[in-house]
This record gives sequence, structure tokens and C-alpha cells, in this order.
Amino acid sequence: MKGIIKNSVLLLAALSLGSCNDWLDVNEDPNNPTNVAPEFVLPAAQASVLGVVGGDFAIIGGLWSQHWTQSNASSQYRGIDSYDLQPSDYNIAWTELYAGGLNDFEDVKIKATATGNNNMVLQAVAVQTYGFQMLADWFDKIPLIEALQVETIKAPKYDDGPAVYAELLKRLDAALALDFNNGKSTAVSSDLVYGGLSAANQIDQWKRFVNTLKLKMYLRQTASPNATQAVAAIKAMLDANTPLLEDDAAVTKFVDEPNRSNPLYENNVRQLNTGTNLRLSRTLQTYLQANGDDARLAAYFTPGTTGQSGLEQGDFLNTAIGPNTPSVAKMTATDPFYFFSIDEVYFMLSESYLRIGNDAKAKEFYDKAVTAAYAKFNIAFDAKKIAKGGVYEYPSTGNMEAKLKAIIYQKWVAMFRQGYESFWDQARTGYPEKSPVATTNASYVPGQWTVAAKSVVGNALPKRVPYTSTSRDGNINAPAAVPVTAKVWWMK
Repeated sequence: MKGIIKNSVLLLAALSLGSCNDWLDVNEDPNNPTNVAPEFVLPAAQASVLGVVGGDFAIIGGLWSQHWTQSNASSQYRGIDSYDLQPSDYNIAWTELYAGGLNDFEDVKIKATATGNNNMVLQAVAVQTYGFQMLADWFDKIPLIEALQVETIKAPKYDDGPAVYAELLKRLDAALALDFNNGKSTAVSSDLVYGGLSAANQIDQWKRFVNTLKLKMYLRQTASPNATQAVAAIKAMLDANTPLLEDDAAVTKFVDEPNRSNPLYENNVRQLNTGTNLRLSRTLQTYLQANGDDARLAAYFTPGTTGQSGLEQGDFLNTAIGPNTPSVAKMTATDPFYFFSIDEVYFMLSESYLRIGNDAKAKEFYDKAVTAAYAKFNIAFDAKKIAKGGVYEYPSTGNMEAKLKAIIYQKWVAMFRQGYESFWDQARTGYPEKSPVATTNASYVPGQWTVAAKSVVGNALPKRVPYTSTSRDGNINAPAAVPVTAKVWWMK
């Protein structure tokens, strides 16, 4: 939970620009830009958001999705793995987003609106909304309507989760409705995601990004009191053939140097000076091995001294297992960061079509999603796995729950390094199911999630990150403290 410091973000942003010296040679605090041109602030804001999501949030997401678990030979993430979070644990992540990326995007919106560059406004709204939604899904109630107005509002009110979602969707729709043919919506070459495209293509991709984000937000509400409206909105989008992403929305311009690498690698490996903190969870191991999926296991983890071997989730005090026996999670300095990976988009579409009753399309996108999930990690895919009789065959003759289970299980496996998404999917759908026994029990069903061996909250899975002390100190509007087991409003 070290967090990416602002200098790291600035250096990353400089990757998209001509000269690091030119970018860093400013007199203003980049957290509170006043005279910095918005095309320079935009990549720093993008990098700030991806730095938190791809760093701190990816670590907890992978732990709570039971992709990986804390090593029994170190202690860095014991608090997370045992659900023993403290109010100060995510202070840096909260502050980096509110005082960094989200605030910087507000500056970009104001300046780009003034010049009429609606392409830049669209980009700022897209990733700012993405960041706000991440916060809302971890914390539930967050400052939104009154946020980012520090000059006039020192203690912003916290908006309820449904109100946050409604406001964010409203902002996305307003961005899509902007006039992009005004002669001023020029290309933004410093954009870390689509910086090499023409203005027209860049606008098209960011519209697709926004539509995909909207679809994700509607899917998030399918087990909530807003379920009927959410499914209706999903149907309207699909019936209208709303353009969605057709490729990864990713940042790939990382280099293997301090503060310029992928944030997960930077946080978990370089800053800690070790690459062995995160080990294979037996939860994921049992599922992959039960399905003969050794290829994905090898793509995700470096084997230990006895081959691929996992630890029981949260069993970090186990001294009976040698320190070099559990497999180590693979990650490199130049791994892409995905705002959306294309397999994720296909899984979303598969579930969306399932929910509106189009089973043929649900199967089509399920098959595409599973195939793309292998391609993302450069794994040769055997199509027999999704063919009739294959271990990952789409259950066309099953009921809706059987189909939903198949989709979410495969999405869980695919979201390695994007584990926050599979964590939220489980809290929303109940898949993978919660196991009543440990993975070492003979009756354990491979892939079912287990309560951490050293859980401090009893026989329950975590649901959220508690409000940070930074977010609550000095703000009389902050909600009362809540436990990690308290559900976010849209959870099942």
C-alpha cells in the first residue's frame, strides 16, 4: 500500500511527450495546475488514475479474488489477506485520486471547454468517471457533487452510492452529446491510450470507451434495487447497436526504469525490492488444474521448487511449507495496464445478452471472451475447450444461472492482474460460490472461494474497503466507520 507518488506519475506522463525536461520544467504544483496547458495535464491525470487502480487496487483485487495470496515467507500484505484493514491503509490511494488525477481532470475539462476542444473534454470525463466509479465501488459513499471544489467547499458531502452512479452516468451522456464537429475538437497527441490516432479516430475510440463504461455500470446494478432499470438500459444499448470497444483500452508505454514501469510491478516488486510477496492461491490452482489448464497456470505463475504449488488463501503463517515452494505471481515492468481488456468487454457482452434473453449472442461472446483471455497472455488456445463436451463449453441447455456461472467463472480466471473486477463480479453474482470448507478438505469444490485462513472477521468474505482516515478527518460530512463485511449498495 505504498502508492504511486506524484513524481512517478509525472515521469510516466512524460513517456508520451517529446521532452521530460520540458514537461517537468513548471513552476506550479502539478496537483493544482493553473497555467499548465491541458494537453500536458491530461496524461498526468490518466497516469494518476491508472497508477492507483493498477497498483494498490490491483494488489487487493488479486488477493480478494483469490488469484494470489500473501507469501508465507514475508508480511507485506497480511492485513489485506486477513481482511484486517486499517483506516490509514488506503490514505495514499484516496489522496492521489482526489488531489491528483480527478482534480487534474477537472482542470482539463475547464480549459478544454473554454477552447472548444470537446475531444479533450470527452477524454477527461471518461477517465475521471472511471476513477470515481472505482472509488464508489470500493467505498460506496464518496464525495462527488461537491468534490473538487476546495476553494469554496472544504467539507464536501458524501453522496449515496445510487446517486453517485446516476450522476456519473449523466456526466457520460453529456460528454457523448458534445459537438465534435465544431472545428476545434483536435487530436490530443499526449493521450496515453489513443495518442497516435487522428482526431476522428480518437473521438470514436473514446466514445466507445464511454459506452463500454456505461455498460459496465449498468451490469454492476443487476442485483441491486435498480436491476429492472439497469437491464432495460442494457437492452436499449444492445438494440441500438451502441458502439463499444473492439480492442483493448490500454496503456503500454512502460519502460523498465524506476517510476516509469507498470504500477503493479512498481508497487509490488521494485518499491519493495522483492518479487515474491504474491504467491499462487490454492483456490485458483485447484480450478485450473481440475480443468487441465496448466497453460494458464504457467502463464500466470512461476513454479516453486516442487512445481506449481499454491497456498491456502490467507495461510501466511504456515511454516510447514518451505518458503520457496509456493509459485510466484508473474509480473514485469512493461506489462500493459488495461482500463478495459477486450476479453473483459466480451464477457460483459456475453452477460448482457444473457440478461436480455439472447442466448445465441451470449454464447457467441462467451466463446470470443474465453479465446481472447488466452490471447491476452500469449497462450496457445485449444478450441476444444469451448467446443461441445469441452471443459469450458458454454452450457446452452442449462438455465440462466448455469450460464451466468459459466461466464463469471471464466471472467474470474481471465481477470488476473485485473482482480478488482472479478472481486466485484463475485459480490454481485455470488460466483464463484463461497466454499463451506477449506481447499484442503476432501469435499472442496475446485474454484469456490474460501474465507482466509487467518480472517479477523469470522466466516465471511470482505465486501469493501473501509473509509480512510484521510477522507474522514476534518470532514463533518463523512459517514460513520463501517466494517469490511458491509455490502456496497449494489451487491447481492
